[in-house]
Amino acid sequence: MILNQSTYCDSDELAHLIGGYSAEGWRIMDIFASEHSPEFIMNFLLRRGGDILRVTSNVENTYPSITPVVPSASLFERKLWEMNGIIPEGHGDLLPVIYWRNGNGFPLQKESYIKYGETRVPKPKNLISGAGIFEIPVGPVHAGVIEPGHFRFSTAGEPILELRVHLGYTHKGLEKLMEGSIDRNLSHLAERISGDNAVAHSLAHAHAVEGLTEIPERARIIRVILSELERIHNHLEVLSGLCTDTAFSVAAAFGQEAREILLRTNQEVFGSRLLMGNIVPGGVKRDLDSDKIKKLENAVMKASFAAAKLDKYMKSSPSETDRLETTGILGKKYAEELGTVGVIARASGIASDVRKEVPYDFYDKLSLNVITENKGDSMARATVRTNEISESVSLILQCLTKMENGDIWTEPEMPRGTVCGIVESPRGELLHTAEIRDGEIWRYSIRDPSFVNWPALEVSVLKDIIPDFPLINKSFGLSYSGNDV
Repeated sequence: MILNQSTYCDSDELAHLIGGYSAEGWRIMDIFASEHSPEFIMNFLLRRGGDILRVTSNVENTYPSITPVVPSASLFERKLWEMNGIIPEGHGDLLPVIYWRNGNGFPLQKESYIKYGETRVPKPKNLISGAGIFEIPVGPVHAGVIEPGHFRFSTAGEPILELRVHLGYTHKGLEKLMEGSIDRNLSHLAERISGDNAVAHSLAHAHAVEGLTEIPERARIIRVILSELERIHNHLEVLSGLCTDTAFSVAAAFGQEAREILLRTNQEVFGSRLLMGNIVPGGVKRDLDSDKIKKLENAVMKASFAAAKLDKYMKSSPSETDRLETTGILGKKYAEELGTVGVIARASGIASDVRKEVPYDFYDKLSLNVITENKGDSMARATVRTNEISESVSLILQCLTKMENGDIWTEPEMPRGTVCGIVESPRGELLHTAEIRDGEIWRYSIRDPSFVNWPALEVSVLKDIIPDFPLINKSFGLSYSGNDV
């Protein structure tokens, strides 16, 4: 998607303009800055349904913060501060988001325009204090194979009064690594942003750098199949994890077995358990023959039956429903205010799905139902996932019946200007945006859905108890690596 047309706004008027758009139902998708000496150009990408709007503004190194007017801007402005050195005056909570380092320098500044300044990282602390209030630090090192993240709770006994999530321990500098010649194939980097969402990230990257290239229909169909296979195995992983965290071992083992069967099929059909190495700019690398199609049909039908059975297991167990229902509630008001996306938003009653609103590849030719729930608790999030598995199976079967012989790749025509790739990953709306100048990527912005969903976790745990936090966290199914680009 090419975004060369935009609305310009003076930096002093940004809060008023973005606040007005927010009041009209527009949601911030991304905010990033690129350097154009001697100033920065700030880019605001907003979406309302199928409409996408780009707002730009010139700033030197400070501007009035948007966060007091639009709370969902907070994380973006904190990232601008720590990565570019742009200060949102009046923000009130300038803590690093993905780059916890002491010293000088801002990682996304250009060498030729370097504006080094001193950065001092304050010690994380919560705002609530007083007699009988305890602070419980958890992580960043955790038991098992979970990635690093620091969770700081304020409690009065077991009830949680405040939670602050501090991430950034797996920061990889990928946005900087993406800069350079656009002729390079960067798919291998894109799909390693968050390994279990390899298809979504490589697809968003491909959409960004393909510009207006007409992708062969067979390739677009295979892209949809890959996307939905990834959605199924991600949802099965979360559902199995919920059962594990509630000591529902039988259901957990059943879900893990169903996921393992699907992953082995992925390996047989596409050469990778997590479907890496399949999507490239211009199309896909692997085709499907009749034998592979038959294996896929069998595997996804098994996944559909498994999801239905897992849902029955979970909802027929009184101890399981007691743990999931009314636990970790995220109301629709807060979900909208925080700019929440994906399963988390849909479980809170927000019927938003990129596949339906901004259809890409072959989705506009398919029958797709957007799955929603209204309670916003852990059970609602689990229900959305089980129903989305069935919907994904339907989409894959529709694709297989519509597939005709044809090419699976074409030489992409590299675009110019500002381009954006937007897809619905298993975790929600995902964006890759590139500013291309003279055949080179001058600035690359990655916005994983977890980046905007982590703040919702901080809200959903309030007044629940400490032992329920692992369960609520698992129901969100967020990515540490995807956040820490």
